[in-house]
Amino acid sequence: MSLTERVAHGLSWSLAARIFTQGFQFAFGLALARLLTPSDFGVVGMVFVITGFALAFSDAGLSSALIYDQEASDSHFSTVFWLQLGAGVFLTAVFYVAAPWISHFYEMPVLEPLSRLVAFTFVVQALGQTHSAMLSKHLRFKQLAVVNIISTVASGAIAIILAWRGYGVWSLAWQGLLAPVLTTFLLWLQSSWRPSFVFDPRAAKNLGRYGLYLLGHTSINYWLRNGDKLVIGKIIGAHDLGIYTRAYTLMLLPLNNIGAVLGQVMFPALSQLQNDLPRFKRSYLSALQAIALITFPLMIGIAALCDPLVIFLLGPQWSEVTPILEILSLVGLVQSIIFPVGWVFAALGKTKEQFHLSIVLAFAFVVAVSAGIFFGIKGVAYAYALWTLLSAWLNLRLAGSFINMPMREVVRAVTKVLVMAILMGAIVFAVDRNFLDSYPNFVRIASGSVIGIVIYLGLCMLTKDTAFVRVTGFVSARFL
Repeated sequence: MSLTERVAHGLSWSLAARIFTQGFQFAFGLALARLLTPSDFGVVGMVFVITGFALAFSDAGLSSALIYDQEASDSHFSTVFWLQLGAGVFLTAVFYVAAPWISHFYEMPVLEPLSRLVAFTFVVQALGQTHSAMLSKHLRFKQLAVVNIISTVASGAIAIILAWRGYGVWSLAWQGLLAPVLTTFLLWLQSSWRPSFVFDPRAAKNLGRYGLYLLGHTSINYWLRNGDKLVIGKIIGAHDLGIYTRAYTLMLLPLNNIGAVLGQVMFPALSQLQNDLPRFKRSYLSALQAIALITFPLMIGIAALCDPLVIFLLGPQWSEVTPILEILSLVGLVQSIIFPVGWVFAALGKTKEQFHLSIVLAFAFVVAVSAGIFFGIKGVAYAYALWTLLSAWLNLRLAGSFINMPMREVVRAVTKVLVMAILMGAIVFAVDRNFLDSYPNFVRIASGSVIGIVIYLGLCMLTKDTAFVRVTGFVSARFL
């Protein structure tokens, strides 16, 4: 099977898995939103903001280093396994001991036992990271799909049962722990590889050169995506953090679906093209156009139907989400063409340059959020939007310099899709506000969605958009 065929096969399985897992996650999230309060989500969000950052250290960029290194042997994988396990044990111990400090920082006593429960996530996840890297490196996405679907469904179902039985915030905490437990267990079942009692210092050093810079970037980038939540939780409070987090989660839903599907396949595939830059560039631009084709209309559609969407999905108690989601949905549109640059940095081994750029963006982020917090969560959302525009410009310029891709090529690649999506969104918004405003929310959403889909597909076919032809051809070949 050629590389192109293997990529297509991997995309098929990744797409199928993502549809199932995100569909279940979305349904579970709606059910939990009905059973729990914004404060419940805010409280557990305070813990996950901190522990989510530390999870990057249990990997230290070594999984990506294994995928990048085309000469990685079994000793490399075993060495990485023991490094990741050691980091996981260390972080579990640190966070278990630090639980009182986390509780004191937010001035919420319940965070101490919550933090100690979630701390075990580190060691559990570390046990499966090397197995996941090996499956990804060999494009074995069918096995990864099975793992993700089962762990998502099982952990989400248990969380709903616990919430229904009145466990409140604990249902979310247990979901956060059970998901990696099930994932790790299933990864060991799906992969026949087992670590040997080998630790190769030379392999650790070689992989570490790549992984440490990636770790630095990942650590900084994590706070660039979650620092706003930390500030909101500390300065404004759990209720507003719950509102902001739900808006952010809804915004990320299309990005996580599409980005994870393509990223899971494109990074190992592009790593195999690191010595063929013209083909690398063509593959990257094709993937970028496919992402824009889907995410641009989704994000603009969310902005156009934001009000009925929030009330219908989450309930009237979440109405404060609407103005935040309107801002963040447009942020998501820009972010959809930023995250693929990570494939370029990682596949070409340019993690050092990526890390240096992250430092520059971190300073800009601190300035933006520090100014925005004075205007509440809406001010933070606007500040985040301005920072995202700066991040897009700098990331695309730097990544483009490595593959001879000037900014104008990126702009030209997505401009037609952007214009079609904006036209579609303007029509949907006008129809909703002028003709459907008095109808039930479900009718407004359904009608707006149908109108938007018909208009957008019509424009794609009328203009014979190349990305549309390519994506529909792929879907027809693989699923119809």
